[in-house]
Amino acid sequence: MTDIYGYAAAAPLYRAAGWMQVIPLPEGRKTPPPSGFTGRSRKPVTDEQVQAWSQATPNANTGIVIPEGVLVLDIDAEQGHRVKADGAKGISELSQELGALPATWSSTSHGIDSPARHLFYKVPEGLAWKGGAIEGVDILQPGHRYSVVWPSIHPSGEMYCWYTPSGAFASTLPHISDLATLPWKWVDYLRKPDNMSNPKELKCSNSNTLTPSNPREYDDRMCKAVNTFLNKTLANPASKGSRHDTTLQAVWALVNFAQEGHRGALDAISQLKPRFIAEVAPDRQGKEREAAREWASILSGAMEKVNGVQAHADPCGQSKIERMTPGEFNELTQNTIASQMVESYPQQVQNVGTTPVQTGSTTASQVQNGSTESYEANKTSSSWRFEDLTQLASGIELPPTPTVFQREDGQGLFYRGAVNDLHGEPGCGKSMIAQIAAAQELKQNHDVIYIDYEDSARNVVKRLLLLGVAGEQIVAHFHYVRPSAKPSSPTSLDGWRETLDYADTATLAVIDGVTSCLAYAGLDSNSGDDIAAWYNTMPRLISACGPAVVLIDHVVKSKDNRGRYAGGSMQKLALIDGISYSVDMTKPVGKGVRGTIVIKSGKDRISEIEEHCAVSWSGNGSHLREAARIEINSTNPKLMHVTIARPNMMPSEDRQAKRDNFRPTGLMERISRMLEDSLEEPNQSELFKALKEDGSGARTAVMSKAVSLLLQEGFVSNRSGRNNRSIFKSVRPYRQIDDPKSDAYVDRMSREEASELDDENHLEI
Repeated sequence: MTDIYGYAAAAPLYRAAGWMQVIPLPEGRKTPPPSGFTGRSRKPVTDEQVQAWSQATPNANTGIVIPEGVLVLDIDAEQGHRVKADGAKGISELSQELGALPATWSSTSHGIDSPARHLFYKVPEGLAWKGGAIEGVDILQPGHRYSVVWPSIHPSGEMYCWYTPSGAFASTLPHISDLATLPWKWVDYLRKPDNMSNPKELKCSNSNTLTPSNPREYDDRMCKAVNTFLNKTLANPASKGSRHDTTLQAVWALVNFAQEGHRGALDAISQLKPRFIAEVAPDRQGKEREAAREWASILSGAMEKVNGVQAHADPCGQSKIERMTPGEFNELTQNTIASQMVESYPQQVQNVGTTPVQTGSTTASQVQNGSTESYEANKTSSSWRFEDLTQLASGIELPPTPTVFQREDGQGLFYRGAVNDLHGEPGCGKSMIAQIAAAQELKQNHDVIYIDYEDSARNVVKRLLLLGVAGEQIVAHFHYVRPSAKPSSPTSLDGWRETLDYADTATLAVIDGVTSCLAYAGLDSNSGDDIAAWYNTMPRLISACGPAVVLIDHVVKSKDNRGRYAGGSMQKLALIDGISYSVDMTKPVGKGVRGTIVIKSGKDRISEIEEHCAVSWSGNGSHLREAARIEINSTNPKLMHVTIARPNMMPSEDRQAKRDNFRPTGLMERISRMLEDSLEEPNQSELFKALKEDGSGARTAVMSKAVSLLLQEGFVSNRSGRNNRSIFKSVRPYRQIDDPKSDAYVDRMSREEASELDDENHLEI
């Protein structure tokens, strides 16, 4: 990272690591931030906005606005802030009372030995925080302040740097999931008391102040769950950061309550409407009319998320609801769908995270008792009970070992009893890999479940036959379904029960098309709440029965903004309790050719596979390690030969060697085509400007490298032009497909042979 400088180069790296609200700051300064992108009512930073800022101020300092779920302690040291108290000393004294702060990622421009720094922690979402811990220690929180970070330059001239939890200089960026969790004693100390959470108290029609300690009167039209939830919402109408966001989640939860049969849920929504309009209208340009349109949008969006028919029995008539804790406000939007599954299939829900998947092994969530992952996996259980840790502590029960989808050296790549995932661009071979894994299991007469939202049974069975699976094995052991509704809908319940029955004996279960599956369930792939609800009511119910669940998902379009997880919410990575793979096709796969698909590990929750991956990470700060190279030979039209090879286990060459060998073939072809089509001979500045206007985000150094290679290899020539500037023209076309050093090179067949392939018979990936 030492060769990276400025906002334009750093912003894509931060966004790939989950820090989406990355803003530019004046070069060499901390302020001012761009207007409208900080504070509670901040606008989201989009890809287009990042590109605009990068072009306007490429060398600007970089700041990250603190996201929900993260809190930063800004510790001042006496030597750095003479006029302030010594925050480092104060935090040390506070640790005597609250316990030591866990080691975590930190940022400072004062050097490795200075205690003055920003400490980054994960915290629960939706809480209100104090402005500071003690004198000399401020709190950076969502909606309040931002952190100036690497590669920014401090006004003193020093560069900001990241440091790992061990205190060492970091050569990579921290992902949000890498941060340490702030202990609960510290959370309780730093959060605002409940009566301070909402400075603008909501007035009821009778002019009495509505607070958690002074709730509205019990409404007999509503069941106890709805009354309690409505009280919580009205008492703290901006608990999610703004009235809009809080009302949005509240309306969605109440619509789901109505779907489940809770009495009075729609009456509660009607009570929210006038209060919402009255509260937000003064802040809207169009006043009440604009606020009414905003309400209509919130309600219609919530209604679109609900499928199926309303239940007839009020759940409150069957279970006692005594009270709700603050944390349950967040759980409502996650668990309303889960509660339908409890009624439909209670045994499987109760067993999530508690049923061994095979003799001598347990699910990952069993081992991680007390962790966030274990809590997520068990929160749909019908009761709260502590687990017996005797066998775990004695080493009798161990985490599951990967046994599904084996490499040629026998190393398995998917965990049974856990949720794994494959994500990549369309056409990169994700479904092909899942079907190769399925073929391995079917050849051993193991049951396989394939839940398909993307393809058809005809194409999937055709590929299994090409992979050498016998027809009898497919009929007896391959359980294929193509759903068109969520499992809890009345038309799907019988099929869902059958799926869970098959899962008891299956070794592999594939869900092909996470985005489509979420859409059928009325859920949003960009919502962390929706993702958590779906994981706990579909993938984890299946994995609890024993098979390796493999999710097939897409990535975001922009390569610069990709992280280690699939497109959408970061919850997709956080909730994986097996292993997550990024999929990349390095050589084309299809009829008549020999292709290669590479899978790289982005997260290995159980850590049984990571040690068998490549020694070093992939480039570009991706934190990905190669796990296998899948060689697919389709030159025989009747049989596909597959080799699942080990990765390159040798350490990668040093940074300088990588830089010397770097070959931007895509950019080289782009420049070649521009020069071929150009009516005039451009100079370097004109050429680089045209590339940027055409959407290229390449750095100047990379563009210079591409031009230099084209000159060296005779594809482009140059001569002296105006003001002794070199001007360029095309000598002969450069194409990646003809370049043996390019990943796009087709080395098994000629261009003419490729063009003669019948598209209809071409093997789809």
